[in-house]
Amino acid sequence: MKYKKTWFVIKILSFLFVTILFGEIAYTQNIQVSAKIDSTNNIIIGDQVKLKLQATCPNGTILMWPVIKDTIIKQIEVTGRSKIDTVLSSDKKSITLSQSYTITSFDSGSYRIPSFGFNYRLLKDTNNYTAFTNDLYLNVNTVAVDTTKAIKDIKAPLRAPLTFRELLPYIVGSIAVIAIVLLILYYIWKKKKAEPLIKFKPVKTIPAHEIALLALQKLKDDKLWQNNKVKLYYVELTDILRKYIEGRFEVDAMEMTTDEIVSTFRVIEIAAELKSKLRSILVLADLVKFAKAQPLANEHDICLSNAFDFVNQTKRLSVSEDEDKNKDIQTIDNLKSE
Repeated sequence: MKYKKTWFVIKILSFLFVTILFGEIAYTQNIQVSAKIDSTNNIIIGDQVKLKLQATCPNGTILMWPVIKDTIIKQIEVTGRSKIDTVLSSDKKSITLSQSYTITSFDSGSYRIPSFGFNYRLLKDTNNYTAFTNDLYLNVNTVAVDTTKAIKDIKAPLRAPLTFRELLPYIVGSIAVIAIVLLILYYIWKKKKAEPLIKFKPVKTIPAHEIALLALQKLKDDKLWQNNKVKLYYVELTDILRKYIEGRFEVDAMEMTTDEIVSTFRVIEIAAELKSKLRSILVLADLVKFAKAQPLANEHDICLSNAFDFVNQTKRLSVSEDEDKNKDIQTIDNLKSE
């Protein structure tokens, strides 16, 4: 009885071993990896050759590409590498990845390139596997020397023609020197003539009253209140006056209420009649905008006329106009004295 139990345990263990063994073989058959040298395994010292790694696996396989540094072994160096190329099969069930490395050697001899390991994981499988490429050999030969011939001198380096990139710094430097010399001469010439180096064209600013008068005339021509746009008419009318006050009296009228504007003009020296006209315009406009008041037709025209009067009689006079006005005042005073 004891013998039968022992035999049964052996059979189970053998079955598990075979299952694991064949399962491992089945997994490794799912991926194929290879390494090859594209042309010849025999090179002369300093020559370069391509080493190509390739892996074919089921689509969706998690594959870790081997890390190859600048030196594969001490005698073999990597001087360049391509990007990993990916090709999907026509049935989209498998994928082939490949990468080429440019390798060289400066030591003669026969060298073994060890196999490269690809770590991977299959779909629906938490186990990690590794597939290895085949080993390669690279034969590095020295340059054959014919000892029967005489030794010749080393050839002098060939002189390469100058390129535009090499000449560019000299061209830029020459232009800079010429420009500096011309600027110095220009400065001396201007200094002798007592003229400024740069003449700026004066910017002509439009006086605030001209802008306001043009806007008021446009408002009159638009005939807004005649087309039942009374509120818009008063909004534009007060905006024109507020902008004019900002430009003429340097008061932030666009951000002020009607009471604040009226209070500000108490200390501004203009005729009381003009202050009254300004106040009546702003108050009536507030009634229209906020209380939905409906002024009479003649009140619209009176407000516009008062706005024209306010601008015309408070506009800033030019120097010539101010002198003419002073002369007229002096003439009137002289006539009164006589």
